[in-house]
Amino acid sequence: MTDKTPCPLSSSRADRISGDVAVAGDKSISHRALMLASQVQGTTQISGLLEGDDVLATAKALARLGVVVTRKSAGRWEVAGVGAGGLKESKDVLDMGNSGTSARLLMGLVTPYPFTTFFTGDESLRARPMARVIVPLSQMGATVTARENGRMPLAVIGTDKAQAIRYELPVASAQVKSAILLAGLNVAGKTTVIERARSRDHTENMLRHLGFVVDIAVQPDGTRIISLAGKQAVLQADREIQVPGDPSSAAFLAVAALLCPGSHIIIRNVCVNPLRTGLFVTLEEMGGTIAFRNERVVAGEKIADIEVTHSKLQAVEVPANRAPSMIDEYPILAVAAAFAEGETVMHGLGELRVKESDRLAAIVQSLAVCGVTARAEGDSLFVRGGNVRGGGAVKTHFDHRIAMSFLVMGMASQEPITVDDAAAIKTSFPNFVELMNGLGAKITPPSTCAKASVDTPLIVAIDGPAASGKGTLARRIAEHFGLDYLDTGSLYRAVGMKLVYSGKDPHDREEAMHAAEAIDAEDLANPRLRQERIGQAASIVSAYPEVRGALLEFQRNFAKGKKGAVLDGRDIGTVVCPNAQFKFFITATLYARAKRRHRELQGEGIEVVFESVLEDLRERDERDEKRAIAPLKPAADAIIMDTSTLDASEVFAKACAIIAGKIPN
Repeated sequence: MTDKTPCPLSSSRADRISGDVAVAGDKSISHRALMLASQVQGTTQISGLLEGDDVLATAKALARLGVVVTRKSAGRWEVAGVGAGGLKESKDVLDMGNSGTSARLLMGLVTPYPFTTFFTGDESLRARPMARVIVPLSQMGATVTARENGRMPLAVIGTDKAQAIRYELPVASAQVKSAILLAGLNVAGKTTVIERARSRDHTENMLRHLGFVVDIAVQPDGTRIISLAGKQAVLQADREIQVPGDPSSAAFLAVAALLCPGSHIIIRNVCVNPLRTGLFVTLEEMGGTIAFRNERVVAGEKIADIEVTHSKLQAVEVPANRAPSMIDEYPILAVAAAFAEGETVMHGLGELRVKESDRLAAIVQSLAVCGVTARAEGDSLFVRGGNVRGGGAVKTHFDHRIAMSFLVMGMASQEPITVDDAAAIKTSFPNFVELMNGLGAKITPPSTCAKASVDTPLIVAIDGPAASGKGTLARRIAEHFGLDYLDTGSLYRAVGMKLVYSGKDPHDREEAMHAAEAIDAEDLANPRLRQERIGQAASIVSAYPEVRGALLEFQRNFAKGKKGAVLDGRDIGTVVCPNAQFKFFITATLYARAKRRHRELQGEGIEVVFESVLEDLRERDERDEKRAIAPLKPAADAIIMDTSTLDASEVFAKACAIIAGKIPN
């Protein structure tokens, strides 16, 4: 499995990208070639197989299920098929690594067997939901025992009495469709999947190429009804499968060539199945010079050579119905959009929230740290294009597509871009760095990480009035730079909570001091802290010198941690950490802050009148500004940021740019 040692990389501006190359085999087709070759009698020779960690996880799992899978040479593999019904119970847990495709499809494959199969994966995969495939497989007769919300580790208890089903996909999903069809191979009767919106059809194409009969009926409204009779008598034969190049991998090369002046590349033998070419269609709409040459059909898949030349791009609006044909390419499309003139809008991206990471949030955050204005609203992504500053340190969340996309951005941005961990790239594109550098990229290990020196922990102080957005900013900065985080307001809220819930008066100084001395970590995690009455009590007790003194040492000790720290409150830069390397004072108009707090409370299911929220904030501002001890005001050297008209991503981008620009490299 993948080495989990972090592998940071930095990408600098390239002179141009040029060459005539081939990319690694398509990952989706590689998975299916191995699995479906196991379900026919005879030996299947597979060429061009992607040897990334995800596909290797599939090969290893099949071997544990009794299939002889042999690597003959680089990209050439041999599978000795056992036929439908020929799998054996695995004596060990099947570790799927980071591969959701391996997990979901193999869950379907083992459903019609009277044994139990255990599945697990890495931290990222264990956090991803499997309910969408558990539901139909359970209808077929499998019993699935999983963690909360259908998460791994899980066990599929199969049955030799599995039943064929007719299942309508709630959302377009090639993985769910394929899991059902793979289960249906060994089930008596006709298994049918209905899809209102088309998803990748590699499974249907591969089944037909291997000799299975798959019936597909297209309704007038475009609905597809896919039916497969189980236990088909496919003739025993030796077969060959040529896996074409992965269009998702080719996408990174294509965008790099479009963005870097003087570039021209040809990418050979790429899968151009119409259900996989949404990105290329979109790039052409944006003004990209892209041509498909030498089109042909191999092993049931349409392939071509793709020629790309540097082009000036224009913003476009990408419809939601195109999402299934390019769902994995939105990170690199967002990078292309960052350089396009105007604002590009992409709709129908809900699926990105359950990828290797919350990929939609990761795209917005990564663009922000590189100086690009972007936001997500519902399932839509908005990216404002122009000259890209770069210079950011991107947190990948072990997501291979985020890592590769922002290394491509660094090839055309004004300043180099660093990704914190490129190790995940091996799951889908093992030779990405070598190939890109061979075409003219400048991807190298960074000389240093974007943090303060080891001798001086980085301390960021963030102050401001209530509901200004300082807490959101502080949490995001802490996560991005790998720092500890303390919401100091929660300390005062904890004091107020102890008083309120013990029936004590917040105006009693002595009781407040005793409460401050007694708070602990459990108090700081109590959900009651966010209640309005607790906030009011916190504002009262925070004015007492006795309380502030009791909490001051706690805060300063926290800031001295080896990792460095981000603290937010109302006197961090002036009193708690006056020597912090970075001090921000985040503010906004009273009305803007009241609107934010009102939305926040409504989102938590708390019914409150807007006018009362407005009045509460007005009173708290007055108390904070007039208290005798440490009144609310910016430190003399603080950077003041008015967030009244900015969203959280824009504030985060500005703050990160300031910090990254002053940290030694």
